[in-house]
Formats: sequence, C-alpha cells, structure tokens
Amino acid sequence: MMVHFRKYVINMGLKSEQIVKILQLKKLGRKRALKICDRVGNEIIDNDQDLIEFLYGCIANKWIPGLPEYKKSEITDAFNKGEDIIEKSEYNNINIISYYDDSFPQALKTIKDPPIILNFKGDHKKLNELTGVAIIGTREPTIEGIQSGEYFGNFFGKNGYNVVSGLAKGCDSAAHKGCLKSGGVTTAIVAHGLHTVYPKENFELAEDIFNSGGILLSEYFIGVGALANYFVDRDRLQAGLSEATIVIQTAEKGGTMHAVNATIESEKLLAAIQYKEDFYSEKILGNKMLIKNKGAFPLTSKNAEEFLKELGELKNVQTKDNRGDSNSNQVIQGKLF
Repeated sequence: MMVHFRKYVINMGLKSEQIVKILQLKKLGRKRALKICDRVGNEIIDNDQDLIEFLYGCIANKWIPGLPEYKKSEITDAFNKGEDIIEKSEYNNINIISYYDDSFPQALKTIKDPPIILNFKGDHKKLNELTGVAIIGTREPTIEGIQSGEYFGNFFGKNGYNVVSGLAKGCDSAAHKGCLKSGGVTTAIVAHGLHTVYPKENFELAEDIFNSGGILLSEYFIGVGALANYFVDRDRLQAGLSEATIVIQTAEKGGTMHAVNATIESEKLLAAIQYKEDFYSEKILGNKMLIKNKGAFPLTSKNAEEFLKELGELKNVQTKDNRGDSNSNQVIQGKLF
C-alpha cells in the first residue's frame, strides 16, 4: 500500500479555533493554510493579535509562496467570520478538530491531500479505533444494486468495520442502512456543512446514523452548501478513511470513479461487485471495467470471506468470532451472484 507522508512540523501553537479563522481568509485554500500552520511549529500564539502579527510576518518575509498581502480589515473580517462559525457550530452540536489534534483520523493524515479541518457529529474516536471500508456507487442503482449495497453494508458492519459512504441516494444509502441493521458503525462523509442534510430525503437516515453511534463528517463549515466540486473532494476522504473501497454499481464514467481513482493511487484494496453473466445493466459496466482492467477484486457473497481475509490482518478489526447471527452470510438470491 502506498502511503503519502507529508513533511510537516508538529504544530503546538495554533488551536483548532485559530485555524478556523485563518481558513476564512480570501484566496486561501487548505494547502496554503497547512503551510501557515507548519510554519508556526512550536511557537505559542495565544490571541488574535499575535496571530495577525504572525501572518504579517509570513507576508513580509515571503515564508508562504503566493500568500496574498491582506489588509488588516480583511484579516479582521475573516477572524470575525471564523468566530461566528465557531459559535454557530457549538450551538448546533457540531464539533471541530484540526489536522494537528491527537484525535484526528490517522488514516486521513497519510493521504496526498489531507483535510486541515474536520467538522463532525458523533464519536469521532471510532475513526481511529475501527478500520474503514468504503461502500459506494451510483445514485440510480438497479434493485439488485440496492440489495447488494444493503448486504455488504450489513456484512462488513457485523464484521467490525466502519462502513464509510456518502449519504447519497442509491448505493450509499443502501450501504448505510445495511450497516445499521447489523448494529455496526457507519460514517457518512458529506459535501456540505452539517447544518443540513443533502439530499433532504435522507434526513431521517442521517439521524439514524448519529443516534446509532455513527459519525457525520465534513470538511465544510456550518452554512456551506453543496457544490459539484465539493463532492469530488468528499470522495477522496471516503477512500482515504478506508483500507478498501467496494463499488456496488457504477457506469464507466460515474462520479464513483473519483473515489476509485483515489483508492488506486494509494494502492489500497479495490473491489467491485461481480454480477451474473446474464444480468445486463449500464449501471454495472464500470464494475466490469474495474475487474477486467484495474485489478478490482470480483466480489460476490460467495467469496466475501476470501476478501475479508485480506482485510482481517489489519488491527482493530473484529473477525468472524464477533460476526453476529449466521443470517449475515446467506447468499442473496436472484441475478446478483
């Protein structure tokens, strides 16, 4: 497995709240914000005025290439906006952690483009305690795809994995629901702030995930709506938080491929559901391509144990001794397998 280790100085000087404020500066993305935080290193910055002076030092000394020459009013406005975000998040029970917090998911520290801030609801410590498996696919699956998503969500949930998906319609929802039925832990990574649920039809599902001990996770602050490119960014986190990605159904050029490409780039395990030869749908053409050309494991209910063995060597995973009732391994009937 390829692991991306970025060079950084352990940041002891900036708190998560201060990083939230920095991120409100115009024309400052997460990569440049990380460079600012790395530059702080072990220096202690106690208050906003010290942070402003540090930023002016970065600008004057050109420590951060491309950092705009902010006016004091622009920095003040950004910090006020950050303070508002922090207050609204607290009021709505949204927690915020930074890349530099000890409880930040270790799996996301090793990806090529790590998030600098995570917003969450639920027990985020489980993200370090359980191994993640991303179960994803098209928003418009066939009936067989829905059945498959629920089956494997249930299967991996009962085997002690954190089932990671995106709370979208179709395959994602099926995976979350299957895991919930197993009594397992599932994480929904969304492409918007946690003040809302998209799609709105999944509001109850989001509540079920939270109330069952799962996690709702986002890079985006309260009040931020869903944009197309945010879903692409979200997909890299699904793959990054997981040791394996399982594709339920996808066309050859579906949005699912963003997470697939991130999985392949990181040299993590990739699987795609293999359907019977006499079953045809455009929704599985991507599955066939991944199996034939990209080395994806051709996953079925009959060989799921074999795939599980490849994951079973990872730490923090409950193997079949803790699987639950035997019904979890029954073969789904019909055209699926």
